[in-house]
Amino acid sequence: MKLDYSKSWILQKLTAIVFLLFLIYLVFSLKNINLSKHDELLIWFSSYFNFFSFTLLFSAILIHSKLGLSSIIDDYIHNIKVKKKILFLKNLSLITIYITVMGILIRAII
Repeated sequence: MKLDYSKSWILQKLTAIVFLLFLIYLVFSLKNINLSKHDELLIWFSSYFNFFSFTLLFSAILIHSKLGLSSIIDDYIHNIKVKKKILFLKNLSLITIYITVMGILIRAII
């Protein structure tokens, strides 16, 4: 999906707001949990609301990163072949990170 610059800018601002709101929630909800204890984290992630909140936060971070990196690449890389390769590698990396993290979390709580 190719976005024009104004739509990309708006989407980046929206993901930043979602990112901020869910980050605030997660910081406050995790303050009473010992993060070094695996069992406590599994219990926290077992809550559907917590899992959903983390998923939205993580998705917003990746979308925000994708948009920001694409903007930087568009601004500074002028060779079309090189730009396409870098954008492909960026997208492949972000998709791999997302699938890996979500797969590990889903497997851990099931």
